[in-house]
Amino acid sequence: MLSIRPKVAEHALFVLGRSIHPELLTLHRTRTYERANYRARIDITSDGHVVTFSSAQSTVTEVVCSAQQQLPQKRRMAAQLFRNRTARMVETRRNIEYQIEYQLEQVGPGVFWMVHQQLANEPDEHDLLQNFGSSGRIPMGAISFVHVEQRERQFLVQALHTFPDDYLILKSFSTFSVEA
Repeated sequence: MLSIRPKVAEHALFVLGRSIHPELLTLHRTRTYERANYRARIDITSDGHVVTFSSAQSTVTEVVCSAQQQLPQKRRMAAQLFRNRTARMVETRRNIEYQIEYQLEQVGPGVFWMVHQQLANEPDEHDLLQNFGSSGRIPMGAISFVHVEQRERQFLVQALHTFPDDYLILKSFSTFSVEA
């Protein structure tokens, strides 16, 4: 399936205090993780990813997608375009703490090609990987790579999304924690 990612300038982070319907986005890879204190689902979408993290009392959903994507307004806790580097904690309801750090990194063609090759060969049982089709300008397509670490009360998500036309890499590191 040919799927071309929108430009990085069109991407945004959305944080919602609810889950979203999967049919709102085009899903390519999905994996569910469970521990005694939480359940998490990760979806790689055509233009980013979705992490839905639920405890017994509440849900927090992180969505990285096009800013033009129609997402629910109800219980939206944050919405911002990706620019340079940011770290932030988002106030959530009840017992979930959420924080994210992200960085947009411009690299040269040689470094981009090396990172692209490493990501394409990286996946294991804790990772999700999606290779997308080329936009036509250069022969490689975008890659979305998500690595997960699970702890008893924490769920850590490292995501990398590449944008070959601009030699840009969007890196994010999210932490979802369940209070004791």
